[in-house]
Amino acid sequence: MAVVSVAIMVSFHLKNEPSPVERRIALPVGLLFWLLSAACLANGLANYVKTVVKYGRRRALVQSGWKTQVTFTIVACAIVAVCVLFLSTNAEKE
Repeated sequence: MAVVSVAIMVSFHLKNEPSPVERRIALPVGLLFWLLSAACLANGLANYVKTVVKYGRRRALVQSGWKTQVTFTIVACAIVAVCVLFLSTNAEKE
């Protein structure tokens, strides 16, 4: 997701130049994806640390909790929303 955020921020296009609307929304959307990638990394690190601590007590149960589910639900909703946004921006351009 961090790579996607950088690609969005620099308005990476192969065939044509980005529209003014795309340039205007590139930085906020790129920052949003960067923050979401940092949240996923933090969530994964927290699950790992919790599991290692429980392994130390010989009581490990590896599973994701409600915080992980909420984080990835937000990430999925953001991806769908940005896809719709980019498709509508592209439809206006053509």
